[in-house]
Amino acid sequence: MDMEKKNLALTIMEPGRMALVPQEIPVPKEDEVLIEVHYVAVCGSDVKLYAGTYTAPHSYPVVMGHEWLGTIRQKGSEVKLPVGLTVVGDCSLYCGECYYCGVNKNHCETIEKKGITVDGGAANFIVVKERHVNACPSSDHPMLLTLTEPMSVAVNGIRNRVPDDVLKRTRRALILGCGGIGLMSLFTLLDAGIPEIVMVDVLADKVSRVQGFGFPQVRAECCNTQEISEERIGTFDLIVEATGHGESLQQSLTVINPCGHLVCLGHQAPMEFDFGTVIKKSLTIHASNGSTGGFPKAMEQILTYSPYVEQMIMEVVPLSECEHLFERKELFASAIKVLIDMSK
Repeated sequence: MDMEKKNLALTIMEPGRMALVPQEIPVPKEDEVLIEVHYVAVCGSDVKLYAGTYTAPHSYPVVMGHEWLGTIRQKGSEVKLPVGLTVVGDCSLYCGECYYCGVNKNHCETIEKKGITVDGGAANFIVVKERHVNACPSSDHPMLLTLTEPMSVAVNGIRNRVPDDVLKRTRRALILGCGGIGLMSLFTLLDAGIPEIVMVDVLADKVSRVQGFGFPQVRAECCNTQEISEERIGTFDLIVEATGHGESLQQSLTVINPCGHLVCLGHQAPMEFDFGTVIKKSLTIHASNGSTGGFPKAMEQILTYSPYVEQMIMEVVPLSECEHLFERKELFASAIKVLIDMSK
């Protein structure tokens, strides 16, 4: 590889300030690979880190990006993956040895979050431990696989948490939110064979996007939290919360059937919750935090639903134009996904 190539890292220096910082091209250790990064997807957490409103553990300055796709250019002596392989990477940097790594690697006792607590993927070249990369299948749509990490959030929360027999007997499912994770949840439920799916959101443009997909078993409605009622949208055996709003999560209890299953992917703030209804209806709550554990299935779903996943990418921005990217508030008010082209 030409080691004279540039290595610019898109770095959130502090809230409200981002810069392209030149770095040396790193040399991989025995268990690491050197990745040339091709694309990075922007996540809502990146926007919050820039704004200074991110509430989970984080650090500044930090190279942003935990949704990335690249190619292995060099490898350490212990690495089995071949040079030239296209890969995507975990956000959760787990140790692979502690108790929780045997249960759910997203809760590793020494967890670090790429692009959040440690430097992420928005650099031309990065080094990553082999255990934190996932080989991509050959595809006519390699750029779409940049969205593997967010798709894996839905896969991990739904397919890895909800028992298969529950999914098989689910008659109707409700997804709260038509944003990125809501759409990823839609593809996951479609892949699971759910016969009827309803999606709700307060934003008409997001609802229209789902309606435009044309899935016969999917209905999307524009309604607010107070309008989530049996009279308006019916009742459901499975509900996926992908809005991050506690009010929607609370209101969903009015339309979930007895013995129903509630999957919580978005809301993380403290809230009051009607556990009386949870008990009366014999409900099961599945909470999920993180994407590690669902990458192979996530990539499979992206390729299966590629025409629809492609519609989620609203803009591809050259790296050279990204220092003021988050000042484009109108873009992030409506966009599902924005990608950064690391080659330009």
